[in-house]
Amino acid sequence: MDFEYAKITRSRLMGSMGLIIKHSDGENEIFEYFLLDCEGLGFCDYVRLENPTKEESYMEEERLMGGLGEDRVFISEDRALFLVKYFGSKNIEYEKPLPEGEEYYMEIIKNYKTDLTMEDMFPVICRRITSEIEFINFMTMRFIAWDREALRYFCENEETAYMHITNINGTLLKNTVYEKGDGKYISKAIYEDNDGYYVCKIAFNIEKRDDDYKVKSIFVADKQPIYDFQVFDEISKNEFVDIYDLKKYDEFVNRFYRDNPFMLKSKMDEGMFFTRFNFNNDHVKERVYVINNDLKAVYYVMEDKFYVGTYSKRDRDYINKLLIANYNEYIEFDEAMCFEQNVLYDFAESGCDDFNYFIED
Repeated sequence: MDFEYAKITRSRLMGSMGLIIKHSDGENEIFEYFLLDCEGLGFCDYVRLENPTKEESYMEEERLMGGLGEDRVFISEDRALFLVKYFGSKNIEYEKPLPEGEEYYMEIIKNYKTDLTMEDMFPVICRRITSEIEFINFMTMRFIAWDREALRYFCENEETAYMHITNINGTLLKNTVYEKGDGKYISKAIYEDNDGYYVCKIAFNIEKRDDDYKVKSIFVADKQPIYDFQVFDEISKNEFVDIYDLKKYDEFVNRFYRDNPFMLKSKMDEGMFFTRFNFNNDHVKERVYVINNDLKAVYYVMEDKFYVGTYSKRDRDYINKLLIANYNEYIEFDEAMCFEQNVLYDFAESGCDDFNYFIED
């Protein structure tokens, strides 16, 4: 088989990347899809398709890459195989299970030779940062995630990259950036660690050099534990829920996912849940970053009901008009509700089959 192309999402700073490698020999085509976890776990998903139809290869690409919110760029075979080896070696190092299909990629992990380093890859797998606010949000995210690899690349002093305040790869839930002048910024970060939720202040001193930002120093202060209900109040937002009567559940679910393969599909006890993210990560450019601000809409399909959750009047109007226009043979509007917090995912996760009973309980 000859290498035909490879492409990667430039989403390294969001914590994960999608990689596709295609080989062919004129008669057969092989597509390999990898989900790379950039926070120390290696790669966590692998799919191999042999001679797929155009629709099948497109569906799998969108499933892998559509929700990551960054551009896809073509890379060389050497770069692609380096990434497979690099991330697969992390699975082995940290004793994390590799996805099914080891017989196809283990030879690369064990024996591929290259002079490339991860430092060579960073300009390719990270899109260019356009503002100081965006840089501070990304560096706060990487610091909370204990991402020494990214911090080594973006910090002037390598020792700074080994600072940490989390016990594991923590998750930044909300960040508020305050500018202090002369390249100095304060992040007020709310994050989740393995033993609970915390809020702290992180001071950054940064500079711009050759159109790239670098961290000169990091200082942490005022770390305090907070309750989960306080975190919920900080990150929750209004949710519009439009409810439809549904016919032909299986047929509808299949068509809806074919039309929207970029959505994250999750099987629940009572139905199927779909999550639609924005097609970019512009929420990282805001002075107040919130983890779920990349959420466009959520959909929950039950046997005879279809629930649509949105988070702005504009999105609600657009999405529901589109649904009615495209799926009028399956759905009929029933009622609409508005909540001061996110309820639809909790309903789907609860296993309850009666929405009114769930919200009144």
